[in-house]
Amino acid sequence: MFNFEAAYSKLHKHLHFIYLLYAIPLVCLTATITPPLQNPDEPNHFLRAEQVSRLDMVPTFVYDKSAVSTKNDSLSADPRIIYPDKGGFAIDKGILDLEGLYSAIQFHPEAKVRRDLTKRANDIKWGFGTGYKNFGNTAIYPPVVYIMPAIGIAAGKLLHLSIVKTLYLSRILNGALSVAICFFALMLARRGNILMFIVLLFPMTIALFASVSQDAILIACVFLLVAAIDNVEFRDDKIYRRWHIYTMVIAMCIIGIAKPPYIPLAFIFLLLKLSPRAKAAGIILPLLSIAAWLIINHANFAIKFAPPELRTNAKLQVQYIIHHPFNFIGLFFKFDLPGLTACLHSFIGILGWLDLTFPTDYYHTAYVIVFAGIIIGISPAWKENIRLKTGLLICAFITIIAILTAQYVTWTALEATSLGGMQGRYLLPVAPFLALALSGKVTRDKFTRLKSALFMAILLFPIYSSIEVVHGLFKRYYG
Repeated sequence: MFNFEAAYSKLHKHLHFIYLLYAIPLVCLTATITPPLQNPDEPNHFLRAEQVSRLDMVPTFVYDKSAVSTKNDSLSADPRIIYPDKGGFAIDKGILDLEGLYSAIQFHPEAKVRRDLTKRANDIKWGFGTGYKNFGNTAIYPPVVYIMPAIGIAAGKLLHLSIVKTLYLSRILNGALSVAICFFALMLARRGNILMFIVLLFPMTIALFASVSQDAILIACVFLLVAAIDNVEFRDDKIYRRWHIYTMVIAMCIIGIAKPPYIPLAFIFLLLKLSPRAKAAGIILPLLSIAAWLIINHANFAIKFAPPELRTNAKLQVQYIIHHPFNFIGLFFKFDLPGLTACLHSFIGILGWLDLTFPTDYYHTAYVIVFAGIIIGISPAWKENIRLKTGLLICAFITIIAILTAQYVTWTALEATSLGGMQGRYLLPVAPFLALALSGKVTRDKFTRLKSALFMAILLFPIYSSIEVVHGLFKRYYG
């Protein structure tokens, strides 16, 4: 007879190694199969990483005063609409050439990668001119989150690789660091590792790890932060060692400066078994890091880059919220089922430029697997450390509100009557908080046989995901 408790005990201890068996080949395959610059905002992330590779930590925007106005007459009648600043940041012209080749594939599922396109792309080298582009949405990000892609670019230039091969190298290095951080996170985690394991092997997470996006390191740092909490708070002694504290504070600083809307996650330090000094450090240092980066890079935060078609104006949008707070609050109570479904699907995985979807049955199966992970942790001791679990849920909830607010201010039409711009990938950094809050100690009970079957399904689900990802990428881009 299958003994779930014994099997779980063995596999639970080695779940981080099982993660490696899946993550390493899947990240490498995704990084090499996905055509160049076919991840959300990847062209601009690659440009920012190229800046960092040249030690251009705080880039300078070069205004083009001679540029001819290209205002859209249908929009220019509204003086509140903001147009992007003319000019750009100095970058290697080859990246612009590469983006020009592959831009026709974006948002066009019928467009495929052909042999002649690949050949032309491979002929594009580094160092054949300087170009300018306004990529203010990634120029605001700190260099620390682009370390691995920047190393890949520096190595590619040193080895005289083509820009395409350099991109692939940068993707793999970024994925290697992200997977390594998550490996240690799963090794540390005690209660939340099953749900964390599930989310880390979702197609969306894998695709971000297999890109040059800063989201890869951001997500990995949140998983490491929660794993360190999990490692101590559910132990009898509840003693944080110095390396625990350093790891959590550094991870939270990176999370904060990478994307300030995630700073509410730092308030979980208030509920941990830490000294007052350590709690203060966990909140104040990330806030100071954000403030310092805002001061250092303030000029680039002022660069206007959003397409005018979005009808955005952050300053006026904030004024609208202040003057009509109840209208804004009411937006959070508007239930949009199609929008919510699309967000949940993209949390699991809508790849490419949000134009590579998987079969509906796959998404339904993924929801069942998440539910199975929650069921496994249900036990009579579910109230254990309920104060911390409640705090995790509250921090996650406030962070989601902050993300929606940031999207409304920066990427939603002025005075819009609905929240917009939300994508499921923005929820991935919140997932570890929910995972630990919803996890419990696995115990032997009358549902042991059911839990054993669910646990095996969880371990096998990444095989299904791998098949869908590889098949989906080939069908979308090469079929």
